[in-house]
Amino acid sequence: MARTLVTGALILALVAPAAWSAEARFRKVVFASPSASREDFERFAERARQSGATHINVAAEDLPWASWQYDTPGDPYPAWVISNTGLLKIVPPAAIRAHIPQAYSETVLSILEQRCRVLGRLGLKAAFTTFEPQMLPEAVFREHPLWRGARVDHPNRSRVARFAPSIDNPEVLALYREAVAALLRRCPQIEILSMRTNDSGTGLDWSGGLYSGRIGNTLYRERSMDERFRDFFAALQEGARLGSGTLEVDMLWTREPNPARIAARLGAGMAIENLEGPGATPFKAAVGSLLDYENFFYPVLGVPQPAAFLDGLAAAAGVKAPRLTVAMGDRFNRDLYFRIHDQFWKAPPSDEIARLSFLKQIAAAEAGAGRADAVFTMWRELSAAQRLGDFLNSGGFIFYLGCVQQRWLTRPFVPFPEELPAEDKAYYRRFQFQARTERHADNLSDLQASELFSGWGASSLAGRLLARIEGHVQNAARAAQTARYDLIERRLKAFVCLTRNARNAVSYQAQLDRVRALKLAPDLHPPGGTESGWDRQRMLETARAEIDNTAVLLALLKSSPEPLLHLAESKKEEDIRILGPDLADQLQKKLDIMNAHWEDYKRIFTTPNL
Repeated sequence: MARTLVTGALILALVAPAAWSAEARFRKVVFASPSASREDFERFAERARQSGATHINVAAEDLPWASWQYDTPGDPYPAWVISNTGLLKIVPPAAIRAHIPQAYSETVLSILEQRCRVLGRLGLKAAFTTFEPQMLPEAVFREHPLWRGARVDHPNRSRVARFAPSIDNPEVLALYREAVAALLRRCPQIEILSMRTNDSGTGLDWSGGLYSGRIGNTLYRERSMDERFRDFFAALQEGARLGSGTLEVDMLWTREPNPARIAARLGAGMAIENLEGPGATPFKAAVGSLLDYENFFYPVLGVPQPAAFLDGLAAAAGVKAPRLTVAMGDRFNRDLYFRIHDQFWKAPPSDEIARLSFLKQIAAAEAGAGRADAVFTMWRELSAAQRLGDFLNSGGFIFYLGCVQQRWLTRPFVPFPEELPAEDKAYYRRFQFQARTERHADNLSDLQASELFSGWGASSLAGRLLARIEGHVQNAARAAQTARYDLIERRLKAFVCLTRNARNAVSYQAQLDRVRALKLAPDLHPPGGTESGWDRQRMLETARAEIDNTAVLLALLKSSPEPLLHLAESKKEEDIRILGPDLADQLQKKLDIMNAHWEDYKRIFTTPNL
């Protein structure tokens, strides 16, 4: 059967009309993937060119982080900003250069320049992704108070007000013209500039999408949003001309209620919310993603998601746009995604049943007839897990916001976290995304100033979803074992540990909140025959489950010759958004602390006396 499927795929490839190739369907095809090195970037670009790429994104979430933006001790909010490119911090104009570390700017710009030279040799052009207008150091606005624009931090997730420059101010527009001109002089291959706004330290004056509310520079309160966008985009394009280039610009996350109205007032090569002026027509079709918080399996590396990638291609095929962007945030499975992409455009499957058949053909081509069924089963189970996981997404998946950003994975679950000495918290506390009080930081269910999973009912629902996700991932791991995908099997076992860690975290906090509310007074002299109460039994079982789960993950990490989780390359680079390279040591520290606090439960519950 598998051989028949492979043969069928080859026949489809031979008879498919040329019009269905990606390069024939779209005028510009942009590929993007994070790269581990210059050589890795070049290999990706060469392979993408074979798949019809005309452009490669040179800023694919893999440039050095701007850790200098952590400028206020105790404020975690820059964690959302430091990984993001920003024109004024990468190519700072003369007026603000004193406030932007030149070593950072030159390092990033040199990487971009190097990548563009590679693309020039390959006959390719470049695309560039950035977040604009992005927050600037407060010292800039002290020197230039009329530049101060919208407040762009999240007031419940930050301890310091952060501001972006006002793109209504002519001097700010001049900064952007200067920055773009300088960028294109060094990177002349860049032709497409894609921006995100109103998130992660960026924002537009008087936008309804601002976290702090619709406000901005009051000198420009009466300007219409279409004027604001048009003049900003025009300044960027003029900067490109000054740099002897041309630039198409688009912006997402504007959260404008009627983007078509604004797009109709823009020129060609200008777009908001994927609508290009002046006809408000689709700007691009998009497939895949790059951002870590959009990856359901993060921080586990290299979990293939072919069904999601195929669904993205199917959606893109229905968009009549002149551009296609293909993002492969998972660089460990690029070959698989390239195979799916290339085969898809030769003969696009027409419906869900056809897509399943298509994936079976890909599985046979990937693994051979003997292992195709196991590989297909693995992919199907992972897709089922991911679909359930969408219910656990609130500005990021539970594993990213909880296991990583609240350090569920490494922090101890103890009944009196507020009593832990500073030395016992030091290894995890500074890496929590928590800007409110220490009481909030001690609360396992407080994720980004939201308590979506707080309370008995919410933890019960999350627990059931996580248990079902775990079941699908365990099935996928068994299929990976059958297919002899050893590394993927180990990574899936590590992800099972994350599902259990998340389930234990929300359950433990719900139980702790319950017993605190009950104000239990333990009997210090229990009579003989006293058994463990229900609350005590459940809470101690949850604590023990987390101890055992942590030990399993620790053993997996120690036994694997290949990395299973995304870890910082050095201790200095550990961050709120990335686990440290000494994860194994931190897991052992967690075990030691939890095991040292078993006696604390006597202060809550009556101890059994059997």
